[in-house]
Amino acid sequence: MPDPKKVLIITYYWPPSGGGGVQRWLKFAKYLPQYGWIPVIYTPENPQFENRDNSLLEDIEREIKVYTSPIKEPYELVNRLMFWKKRSFKQGVVSEKSKRSPLERLITWARGNLFVPDPKRSWVKPSVPIVKHIIEKEQISAIVTTGPPHSMHLIGLKVKRQVNVPWLADFRDPWSDWDILD
Repeated sequence: MPDPKKVLIITYYWPPSGGGGVQRWLKFAKYLPQYGWIPVIYTPENPQFENRDNSLLEDIEREIKVYTSPIKEPYELVNRLMFWKKRSFKQGVVSEKSKRSPLERLITWARGNLFVPDPKRSWVKPSVPIVKHIIEKEQISAIVTTGPPHSMHLIGLKVKRQVNVPWLADFRDPWSDWDILD
């Protein structure tokens, strides 16, 4: 078998986050070495997510390098605004229009119109130089971005325009059919 190549996987959801999107790339990372690819992960240092599954941390192979950097989460502000409801605003969940408060309608409108493609967009600009450094340091042969959040693909696009490394965008969920766009 030829020398293994390295693939950089850029993902927002990585253990201890739970859910299907995590499982997909966690398992890819586990089995890619059998096919000559060594995974390297880039993920936020402080992501906010609804589903937590600490048991998935045990599935990360010891050899996998995981790079992180901080992300500014606009939902922190949203949850401060929602304190009076004694619950947090669920990032990927859109309740029925008839059940939304005026504040929830405003938040949903802002989410759909001001944060395109999603509120994680603030992580794109600071991530590009970090990802370029990882590519150089680790001698990365290919990049994979996985979303949602689809801002991960913007990181891949911007890096692809600056370095000569193949890039694959994995759209796990449809962007154009998302109910928030109504």
